[in-house]
Amino acid sequence: MVIMKFKILLIYTAFLLAGCSSDVVRENNSNGKNDQSFNALQNKKLAQEKFIAGSLLELKGQYAEAVIEYLEALKYDPQPGINYAIAKNYYRLNKLSSALTFSQKAVENEPKNTEYLTLQASIYSSSHLEDSAAVVYSKIIQLDSTNVTAYYNLAQLIESKKPSVAILHYKKILDMIGPEWSVLVRIADINERMGNIKETISTVEELIKLNPSDLLLQKLLIESYLKTKDYEKALSKVNESLTSFPDDESLIDLKGRIFIQQGKWQDASNEYMKLVKSRKISIEDKLRIGTSFYLQSEKDSTNLNIAKQIFLEVNRDTLDWQVNAYLGEIELREHKNESAIEYFKTAAKLAEWNAQIWVRLGGLLFDSKKYKDAIEFMSKASEKFPNDFAINLIYGLSLSTENEHLKAKAALEKAFKLNPDDITVLSALGYTLNQLKNDKEALVHLNKALIIEPNNLQVISVLAMIHESQKEYQISDSLYTSALKIDSSNVLIMNNFAYSLAERGIRLQDALTMSKKAVETEPKNSSYLDTIGWIYFRLGDFKKAKKYIEEAVKLENKNAILLDHLGDIYFKLGDKIKAVGLWKSAFELDSTKTSIKTKIEKGEL
Repeated sequence: MVIMKFKILLIYTAFLLAGCSSDVVRENNSNGKNDQSFNALQNKKLAQEKFIAGSLLELKGQYAEAVIEYLEALKYDPQPGINYAIAKNYYRLNKLSSALTFSQKAVENEPKNTEYLTLQASIYSSSHLEDSAAVVYSKIIQLDSTNVTAYYNLAQLIESKKPSVAILHYKKILDMIGPEWSVLVRIADINERMGNIKETISTVEELIKLNPSDLLLQKLLIESYLKTKDYEKALSKVNESLTSFPDDESLIDLKGRIFIQQGKWQDASNEYMKLVKSRKISIEDKLRIGTSFYLQSEKDSTNLNIAKQIFLEVNRDTLDWQVNAYLGEIELREHKNESAIEYFKTAAKLAEWNAQIWVRLGGLLFDSKKYKDAIEFMSKASEKFPNDFAINLIYGLSLSTENEHLKAKAALEKAFKLNPDDITVLSALGYTLNQLKNDKEALVHLNKALIIEPNNLQVISVLAMIHESQKEYQISDSLYTSALKIDSSNVLIMNNFAYSLAERGIRLQDALTMSKKAVETEPKNSSYLDTIGWIYFRLGDFKKAKKYIEEAVKLENKNAILLDHLGDIYFKLGDKIKAVGLWKSAFELDSTKTSIKTKIEKGEL
């Protein structure tokens, strides 16, 4: 419901705000009975004097002092009017318990006095005893079916529990006094909360007749037309309102919403761009607008550019992490990874507390093969969020890819403790442990992963590599074969299987077939080039071997295995000096390779 400031119907309990009481102390008409004592007459005189004194104090707003005088009057003459006066002034002093006590005494003596009952109902209401207040107002209506105040107050009390009954009471008031602003407002509010949109529209149209320039009512009417999908009336009304209030942002927003509900996103964007450029609109509202178009772009890609323009416009005036995050996502969808990375870097800087932004950035850097950058940012992130699974995982994967296996192990073990059943962390930790020559523990993690996902090719591949390193070729060959049955086009499996066969010098034609497919798919992959070159070496075709492995070295010139292989090829081609030079370079990169050291010392294979 749109919040509205309406002129309230002047049917409140006016007696509560009055400066003095109209009550007079009733004289007990004895018809001149001769037996009335002098003391009784004297008491009534004293009661009247105290009552008058209290009334004068009440006029001055001295309610506490007035109560004292009224209480003195009550001692001399316990009339209901005095109890009422005391109750009224206690009510003004917010002493509700005392007010209720004296109010009840007044009502007990005059149960049909609607003035006394009205005060009692007000005290109940202020004491949050709404049900009791409602009962009293119902009594008043039974006594006086024309009591507008009682109908209004009763309707307000029961709006939440009995909205339909409340509407009937409000309509009763309208029957008695005609169109009344505050009553119509209540009816409109209840109907909207109940979802009675047609009734809301009818009531609001009546209200607009009473005050045609009320902008809030116009907006409520437009909202109601929208809810009933009467777009023609909604658009007509919003255009009419914009004529009088051309710069009203909420009207422009409403017009944009009308177009959105009609599926006219381009028309909507024209309206929303007016808002986005306005400095009066909050960043939250601008984000809401941009987000709407971004989400819609999943169904209609044309809205992606609109969302981008909105966020770019916002980003000109305000550096906000959410805006940059959205721009990063948009750039990703447009396959602009480099600019996406920059937006996520900005978002991470602006929202260092947001772990998800760091995860998004790290994941993007890793997927973009910017492993060193991923390590740099994930190192910072892991300090900020040491117990975040995704951050530790990305950090560990990046380190492992850069052959920093000891550091990778520490990060991956953290990730494992946080999520011990995650396939990726089990596989990565298994691979890392293998690289650290801890095959026993590696197999524990990998076999667990295989139980969870029997067809996970990554897991199968690493398992095959470990069994191969342990010369358990029957098992490794079986794993590679199983993997290719799951995915016959997987070039990574093909390459690894082919290299395994080449190392053993068996099934070289099968190995060559698989290796060719891998190279055709990724001609710039140094590992794949090394494999096919090594197969040709085993086949004795040293020229072809040299061609492929030299291409691999151009792509990765700090790889000990590639340089070692190229040295072997040059030796077979008769260039021993070149061969020894390459072996030495390889050994400088990896001094653990004793086989290379032996070749250098002997000067031959």
